Amino acid sequence: MQELNIKKRKAAEIINFNGFDKKDIPMLTEAAKAVLKSEKIKNCQINFVMICDEEIKKMNAKYRKVRKITDVISFLILPRLFIGDIYISKERSKKQAKKYGNTWRQELAYLIIHGVLHLCGYTDYDIENKTKMFAKQDKIFKCLF
Repeated sequence: MQELNIKKRKAAEIINFNGFDKKDIPMLTEAAKAVLKSEKIKNCQINFVMICDEEIKKMNAKYRKVRKITDVISFLILPRLFIGDIYISKERSKKQAKKYGNTWRQELAYLIIHGVLHLCGYTDYDIENKTKMFAKQDKIFKCLF
């Protein structure tokens, strides 16, 4: 029965934001959709959640065994349906925006692109894959700004 429901499902991109400023959501949605378009993903549900440094540090320790604050962490929950959650650190993203000369909004878009690329299977755990992922990330980002 579940299989039947999946086949009947129409192409849809469902993108939710929790904890983000409403005025930024259209642009951040555009950033997520740019990645989905480049990866030819037509059906998905992605939930973006803004959290604090302490929360993302706990998640990083629990799920990645890394006891450090990170800027973004992605979970592909149901790969077949491309359903995932992406958590972004509010404090870390603000610090990085200043460090890299971006507005906070631009930095959030950059992290959203990064997080969606992780859902698509890109990794940054070794230099070869990191180079490939960041080249793709930078290309999409430059098309938006």
